[in-house]
Amino acid sequence: MRSGVCPTDRLSASSRPSCLLRKSTQPPVFWRSAACRAFTLIELLVVIAIISLLISILVPALGRAREVGRRTVCGSNLRQFGQAFLQYSGDFESWFPAKPVANNDNPSLQERRDAQRAGSADWGPNFSGMIRDIVERKVTRDPATEGFAPTPTYLPEPKLLVCPSDRINNRPFNDSPQWPILPVSHYRDLPRTIIQEQSAGKTYVSYTYISLLRNDDKPEYFLMTDQTNLNDTSTAFLREFNPDDNHGTRGINVLYVDAHVEWAQLKSGSNVDSQALAIKLFGPFNASKPRYSTEPNRASEIQTIE
Repeated sequence: MRSGVCPTDRLSASSRPSCLLRKSTQPPVFWRSAACRAFTLIELLVVIAIISLLISILVPALGRAREVGRRTVCGSNLRQFGQAFLQYSGDFESWFPAKPVANNDNPSLQERRDAQRAGSADWGPNFSGMIRDIVERKVTRDPATEGFAPTPTYLPEPKLLVCPSDRINNRPFNDSPQWPILPVSHYRDLPRTIIQEQSAGKTYVSYTYISLLRNDDKPEYFLMTDQTNLNDTSTAFLREFNPDDNHGTRGINVLYVDAHVEWAQLKSGSNVDSQALAIKLFGPFNASKPRYSTEPNRASEIQTIE
């Protein structure tokens, strides 16, 4: 037999094995074309268009889902504030945290109100100063705690001061400048003086607080809310919302005197809608008689601070 010749090549087609006949009669291109077939340009463009459509649908939905999660954490922060302040009020004759008037044993109502946002040698300015030197004074001003970080007395941890959606805030009691918000790891890190606050150029709290309330006040009184990036201590409370506010123009979380939290929805961030919400929140104060003064109503006896 010659080298390189297949023995079956000598056989006639009728005498070859049937398996070889079947193999030889198979179209050689059939299986190759199925395995090596490539996408056409039109098919590739269709796939890209479908993927782009899915991304455009899913990304906003994921963003909204993340914001709902942050809004829930924000509401939990406020609820813990409410529980902490109720505990505080139990230790201080039913009063929620409030700054006293320095060197004055018999202050007027206006002096009491002015003291809530002021700083002094004994406490820091604004709401952060109240938290630092009134609520958690034992861990910030007690000489025995210098050099280490004792357990907070009422508010379990400083991260509660910041809404997870908050990035910037106005300088307290001013519309501008806009300062980045800075979470702190210890209450002692909050500014002790107005000079420290100005030098840092940071804000530390995402919420507005209503001072000079008691735990036996009406449960429909609100105690804290998300703040806007404008001065919320003025008479025009909640003047307008913008996308940079804690939850944009969607709404705010509201803490009430009895420590429950509600979500207050906004139709838009316009001045009209914002003021409608402000009127709703302050309505119970305006409709109530004064509690410990000759002022026209309960709203005249409180002070909003941020």
